[in-house]
Amino acid sequence: MAYYDYPAEHWRHLRTSEVVESVFACVRIRTDVARARLRENALYLVFKIVERLGQHWRQLNGGAALMTLLLTGTRFRDGMLVEHPARRAEVPMAA
Repeated sequence: MAYYDYPAEHWRHLRTSEVVESVFACVRIRTDVARARLRENALYLVFKIVERLGQHWRQLNGGAALMTLLLTGTRFRDGMLVEHPARRAEVPMAA
């Protein structure tokens, strides 16, 4: 994921270009291999750690409207909204 593929409002929240890695940095520190031998135990442990860490996260700038755009697959380039190809009005070809 590229830093500039996110809306400009979100840039101040991004501390790394590897978003998933930053979330699981604390998980790696707090997990013990001996306790996570079963897949279910490991998933439960990771879920609970991320859930607890998420209580202290602040909301992103831009609010719910911007998150809706992101979740529907809208693209951003250099922090600016790029027109979604599927939403572009199709022009009928002249016969």
